[in-house]
Amino acid sequence: MERISVSALPPCNLGSAAVADDEFVASFEACSYPNQAFHHPDHLRLAWIYLRRFGAPSAEERMCASNVRFAGSLRHAAKYHETMTRAWVRLVDGAARLTPAPSDFVEFIQLHPWLLERNVLGSFFSPELMGSDAAKHGWVQPDLAPIPFSCAGR
Repeated sequence: MERISVSALPPCNLGSAAVADDEFVASFEACSYPNQAFHHPDHLRLAWIYLRRFGAPSAEERMCASNVRFAGSLRHAAKYHETMTRAWVRLVDGAARLTPAPSDFVEFIQLHPWLLERNVLGSFFSPELMGSDAAKHGWVQPDLAPIPFSCAGR
């Protein structure tokens, strides 16, 4: 996969734009990817790559494991949020099911710029639920609306 053309993206902070998919995944999984370059759109890109490579349930598990390891390597293990991680993978999965053949992440995110909105989870989860210890340390079902179209975690 070639590097991403930032000018083709909706406005976002994609720190991994200059890094090819394989290199991006390998450096993130090795905990050598620079934290200051890892932003919300990079999480989405990683989830999108995992979903394409491993399918929904495996991608979700891999995303959780990779995020836990990465956060731990930065001594930020307490910042990891299980429900948030799984929910974002499920949203990316649902969006991917609506557009099953995008050629690359740029095309995918152009079709689904709503994924760049960090507050999207508020459509599915109340702040009280997302702030709970149960949501932080394990998966909890959304209390406002189900996550549409996703097969991740099923």
